Amino acid sequence: MEFVTLVQIRPRANGGLAARQPDTQAIEWQQLKKQITLVGGKVMQIFNVLGNEYDLLILGEAKDPKTLHRIDAICKREGYPAKTHPAIPAAEYTQLVEETNAILNNRLPRRSKREEQREA
Repeated sequence: MEFVTLVQIRPRANGGLAARQPDTQAIEWQQLKKQITLVGGKVMQIFNVLGNEYDLLILGEAKDPKTLHRIDAICKREGYPAKTHPAIPAAEYTQLVEETNAILNNRLPRRSKREEQREA
């Protein structure tokens, strides 16, 4: 399963962002990446986010949905407010929306070919 984690840089005690050197931030992000790997996540890409309450966006993969909770726990332990969410491709999301709409309109959802192949 793919995931997205949004991470906020630690705020200073007075409410502003802590002034740190860029190399210090790089070391912190590498440490966070290592910790995510230790709890079962695989970091694919890391982006800095502009104009958002979160400063870092991590794209990754995990075999176990419980890993998403572990990632948030690691971030919290390291002092980073974070949110981790499962991510799915747009085509799968479209199918999910169609299935949800069918359920809400009291129609049985159409099963995807992938689901039918898994059961065969």
